Amino acid sequence: MKAAIFHKPFDMTIEAVEMPEIGDGEILLNVKACGICGSDLHMYKLDLHTDKLCRKTGKGRIPGHEFSGDVVKVGANVQEFQVGDRVAGVTNGGGFAEYNPVLVYPGFNLFKIPPDLSYEAAATLEPFANSVHATLKGKPANGENVVVFGAGIIGLGIVQCLKELDIQLNKIIVVDVSDGRLKMAEKLGADEIINASRTSPEARIREIVGSSPLMTYAEESTANIDVVYDCVGYIRERPEPAALQQAINMVREFTGRIVVHGLFEETIPLDLSYFVVKQVAVLGSFGFFPDDIAMALDLMGSGKVDRRQIITHTFPLDQAREAFDMQCDVDSSVKVMIMP
Repeated sequence: MKAAIFHKPFDMTIEAVEMPEIGDGEILLNVKACGICGSDLHMYKLDLHTDKLCRKTGKGRIPGHEFSGDVVKVGANVQEFQVGDRVAGVTNGGGFAEYNPVLVYPGFNLFKIPPDLSYEAAATLEPFANSVHATLKGKPANGENVVVFGAGIIGLGIVQCLKELDIQLNKIIVVDVSDGRLKMAEKLGADEIINASRTSPEARIREIVGSSPLMTYAEESTANIDVVYDCVGYIRERPEPAALQQAINMVREFTGRIVVHGLFEETIPLDLSYFVVKQVAVLGSFGFFPDDIAMALDLMGSGKVDRRQIITHTFPLDQAREAFDMQCDVDSSVKVMIMP
C-alpha cells in the first residue's frame, strides 16, 4: 500500500509499505480522510513529538492521527465494530496511508459516524472534541467576555462550541495574525476579531469591553475579560508576546480563568506578577474525555455545528508534502485534509 513517510523537517515522501496486519484487539481501517493537526506541524517543521505522532514501518514513520474511513477487517476480540462500519477517531499515527491498523479502546478512540456525515467532516471529530474539552474547562457563563487566542482548528472549534452552549455571552473576541482565519472566526460567530500583527490585543480589548481597577492595587486596572482560551502556546517564528503572558495581563481579577490548549515549541520566560496578584486560575487542557467526544459527535451529527466550513483544502495522498506546506501557510489555509 501507499503511505506518507516523514523523514526529517520538511522532508516527506510517498512510499510503498507493507500491508499492516492486525491483532485481536484491532481493526483495519481503509482511510478515506485524515486531517493535518497543529501537532503534525510541530513534527513537520521541528521534528517535535515525532514518535508519539507516527506509526513505525519498515520504510519509516507514517504520521496522521485524526481520521475517518471504513472498517475492512476486525480482530477476534473486537465486539463494537464490524466490517463496513463508517468510523472516525484518533490514534498514534498511521492515518496518512491507504490502510491503518487501530487498537480499539471502546468509547474513547473510535466512533461510528452517521451516514450523512462526510468523511472529511468526520475526520475533524477529534480536534472538535479537543475544542469541546477546552471550552467546558473554562466554564463560560452568561454575560461573560471571552477571548480566544488562535483561529486555527481548535480555536475555531471553541467558537463553534461557545455558540451552541445554552448561555448568552457578552462578547467573543478572537485574536490571530491571519486575516483569512479571522474572517472565518467572524463567519462562525465571533463578535470581534483582532489581528495581533497590526494591533495590540490588550489595548483593543480594553476598548471593546472596558476595564476595572484592581482591588489590590487601585491605581492599576485590568480588562473586563472573564475567560481566555490560549490555542497558540508558543511558536518560535512569531514575534508577538506569548499568548499566555497576554492572557495573564488582561484577564479579570479573582474570577478570571485561562485555559491553555496550545503547545509550546520551547521554554519561555513569563512575568507571573499579575498571575499572583490577580489570583487567576490557569488550567491545562489536552485531548478529550469520552463525554467530550460524545458531545462533539452529537453537535456534528445533528447539523448544529458544520465542520465543512473550516476545511479549506483537500489533497490526494500523493501530494502529502504539498498538503503539509499548505497547512504551514496560515494566511491561505485553515484545515487541510489528505484523502488517501
